[in-house]
Amino acid sequence: MKVVRSKVIGYCFGVSNTINKAEECIQRSREENLPCYSIGQLIHNKDVVEHFTSQGMRNSESPDGLEPGIALVRAHGIPERLRHQYEKAGFTIVDSTCPIVAKGADTIRKAAQKGYNTVIIGVKGHAETIGLLGVELPDGSGIRSHLICGMDDARRLCGSKVLAEDANIVVVVQTTFPEKEFQAIRRYLKTAFSKIRFSNSPCGATETRGKAALDLASQTDAVIVIGGKNSENTKGLARLVAETGKPVYSIENDKDLDEALLCKLSSYSSVGICSGSSTPTSTIRTIEEILEKL
Repeated sequence: MKVVRSKVIGYCFGVSNTINKAEECIQRSREENLPCYSIGQLIHNKDVVEHFTSQGMRNSESPDGLEPGIALVRAHGIPERLRHQYEKAGFTIVDSTCPIVAKGADTIRKAAQKGYNTVIIGVKGHAETIGLLGVELPDGSGIRSHLICGMDDARRLCGSKVLAEDANIVVVVQTTFPEKEFQAIRRYLKTAFSKIRFSNSPCGATETRGKAALDLASQTDAVIVIGGKNSENTKGLARLVAETGKPVYSIENDKDLDEALLCKLSSYSSVGICSGSSTPTSTIRTIEEILEKL
């Protein structure tokens, strides 16, 4: 079997930065004899999370009941109120928020300071969306942003008349929100509001990864997408490939390559492999080696 790698694979910059910061936090915690925590799941990859857990980094959702130590803010960012809670409890914060995510949060803050209405387009319950909804003004007061998770939400917002047609509106979109769905929502909102401004689009790295996956699908018989089951950008890659009509298989690691799946994959003369932005190269290489033996 011929195994073809995507031209864009492995960690994105934001995840790579978080991994480096996590290693620094663990080293520092050992030197200073302090507990080490991540605020929320470190990244959307259980193998990587388990590795850092084994090194002493504990997952935390709140500082309550915890011994103060070093706490890492993940790439998705966190609500500012939660950050303040850790700081007030005596934790040392190490921030690995992706610069693109941080820019979106800053846009929301500045727009609100100018009196503009803010709208967030994002996946409901996603860590980045929660962080954007938790942006505060410099005085600590909250910002009421309108959340749109899909076209139905966009229609409801327009129909509610909560925002006037000529209201000043700034829109920020989650970096890994599906591009195709975002563009549809964008077109719809532009017809409803005359003074709406879109400050960003889904992350360029996510778009580039998607284009590479489509290119991969065009030159292989089937595609394997490697990544965490709760990773939005991994799910997005699988959706893109599926839309081409090519068979697509989503797996987290080599343990998912059971006998039944390997038997199915062996029927193809060529298989492409791509990955979400939180998938380590070691996992990719292990899977690649298994497939090359088929």
